[in-house]
Amino acid sequence: SEYVIRDRVSCLVGSEMCIRDSISSYYNFSEAKNSLVKETESWWKRKLLNEHLVQIKGKDYWFTVDPIFDLQVGKDTDADFNSTFNNTRGIFIQGGLGKKLSFSASVYESQGRFAQYYNQYAESLGKPGSETEVAVIPGRGISKRFKDDAYDYPAAEAYLSYSPAKFLNLQFGHGKNFIGDGYRSLLLSDVASPSPFLKLNTKFWKIKYTNTWMWLKDIRPEVEVDGAYLTKYMANHYLSWNVSKRLNLGFFESVMWIKNENRGFDINYLNPIIFYRAIEFETGQEAGNAVLGASAKYKWNDNINLYGQFVLDEFSLGDIKAGDKSWKNKYGYQIGLKYYNAFKVDNLMLQLEYNRVRPYTYSHNNISLNYGHNNQSMAHLWGANFSEAIVIGHYNYKRWFADAKFVFGKRGLDFNTTEDNFNSGGDIYKDYNVNRPFDTGVKVAQGNKTNVFHAELQSGYLVNPATNLKLFAYLSYRNFDPNATTETTFNNNTVWFSLGLRTDLFNWHFDF
Repeated sequence: SEYVIRDRVSCLVGSEMCIRDSISSYYNFSEAKNSLVKETESWWKRKLLNEHLVQIKGKDYWFTVDPIFDLQVGKDTDADFNSTFNNTRGIFIQGGLGKKLSFSASVYESQGRFAQYYNQYAESLGKPGSETEVAVIPGRGISKRFKDDAYDYPAAEAYLSYSPAKFLNLQFGHGKNFIGDGYRSLLLSDVASPSPFLKLNTKFWKIKYTNTWMWLKDIRPEVEVDGAYLTKYMANHYLSWNVSKRLNLGFFESVMWIKNENRGFDINYLNPIIFYRAIEFETGQEAGNAVLGASAKYKWNDNINLYGQFVLDEFSLGDIKAGDKSWKNKYGYQIGLKYYNAFKVDNLMLQLEYNRVRPYTYSHNNISLNYGHNNQSMAHLWGANFSEAIVIGHYNYKRWFADAKFVFGKRGLDFNTTEDNFNSGGDIYKDYNVNRPFDTGVKVAQGNKTNVFHAELQSGYLVNPATNLKLFAYLSYRNFDPNATTETTFNNNTVWFSLGLRTDLFNWHFDF
């Protein structure tokens, strides 16, 4: 599954929120790491090619220290400026005390200027006219202006992991979480900025049960309180059940509520075994926003996995029976396939995925109770009101790797003009009861229908498997074609090329 693959990469580099015991029974980390080691007796070559910069290990403790780099330069054919660049420097510390406690911390200082479409999107998430909050770099956080047309965006991620018993693990940190087997997640994704979280993992029989509590922010001016960002909370339950050796089912529930003068962190949602819909009803249906979901994965054979997700934000049986495509039926689904060692080629992985989310999903009639953080979605990065097909290929040979990704999508955006100020259902930060054009006949991609094609090619060389340091070349093509160009929606036809050296510890998402 994608969850396992993400954990494999994280465990190999010692990255965030990794529990080796969860997958070590069927994946040999030492063998994987040793297969990539280059024989050398030189100290500096060992540190560059095989080892952590600093690594100390005793009887009951260990820790490592490494520098972090993301240095790249490139060119965007659709931009007026001469070049794109990113300059990230940082430090990555990880370690363990005994067999029960481990920790990780990474601190980044970054300056960057990206492709024009990406810069436009980042600034649309920030505050116009502000120098200290000029943009939100997707997946990273709030930035300030650097020079005339670039951004300065610091970031930090860290966690403590404690396992008091074999069946129980507790994590507290500042970072991201992901639920699912796909490239996207409709339940909980890693596309938004890092946030504080508390996580409880429980394993017994054929079940893994995860509770996650998160502290999020809404940074829009219209919801600020005395100049301070609005705080909101999210609590999630996810139960993963291995029905058989081939079939896994997952059940998900989430609730969002806001902090105000009458309500802080609601102790009702600390209960790890509850149904949030019932608690939401007891505390007042307007006091929170609950979302339900399900997932499934089926192992067809040793090489082919099928997977899917379903998210339900609101459901009206009467409207479903009426068949009039009511706006109240807010849901989305994902279906996908992964093909490992495709066509009997070792280390070639192919993936097909389709995502579709109806208008107004993840939004609420209280504009603060949307399914978002720092003006970004906590699920799919497109929000709602879209359909999308994705084709992904990955191949590696020893330390060499190559990746390809193709995204085909249709989105329904808002016109945001005086003549047409309707809420078409794609922006999860809007009140779904305000300026809704109609109650029935609601279709995916309604509004300013936009065709999206995004292609990425990347190849490179893994310099150091201990830190996941990579040399890479990246090429993308993006065609963003709305029916109507507005002040906030632009027609883009972009070719973006870049070269760089990167400590690859988190996912960049450029396919907006």
